[in-house]
Amino acid sequence: MSLHVDEVVRPNGSTGSYKYIALPDGVRVAALDEEGRLALLEEDVYVCGQRLLLLPGGGVEKGETPEQAAVRELAEEGGITAGDLRLLTRMRRMPANARTTEHLYLARDLQLGAPDREASEEGMTLRWTPLDEAVEMCGDGRITEAGTLAAILLTAQFLSREAELKPTDTRTERHRG
Repeated sequence: MSLHVDEVVRPNGSTGSYKYIALPDGVRVAALDEEGRLALLEEDVYVCGQRLLLLPGGGVEKGETPEQAAVRELAEEGGITAGDLRLLTRMRRMPANARTTEHLYLARDLQLGAPDREASEEGMTLRWTPLDEAVEMCGDGRITEAGTLAAILLTAQFLSREAELKPTDTRTERHRG
């Protein structure tokens, strides 16, 4: 992390300074199992002073791509590997105050194993929550972290569009002869 103070010329021609922090990019992963449940982590978040529900995720380490970070964080925090990982979107976290990007992924075709958490993650608990309930939790304040909110809602949108694009059941089509 680094603090920057830039001297700027505003659109009206006046001068001033603009302060912001530069942070490593981050990832959040919506891991969806075959039963339509998301892997949510309950974690003590020091800065907030409370336990929050979060999707697995964290920072992109030096020399690592966002996709590699998503794979690593999913395995470390949840003990989960994914056969299918796709980017949902990239979003700006606190764009007025921080230069950083959050990469949001959807993971499917999951294999479960044991997590390999860091010491700071020891108090995490993993819970599987139906997607529709997680969407509801985004609206009622039980889920409040921005990347988690966005990834859950984008996952629901993605799956809805995917369902619309599936071919119709061939058993109900007429056969021409």
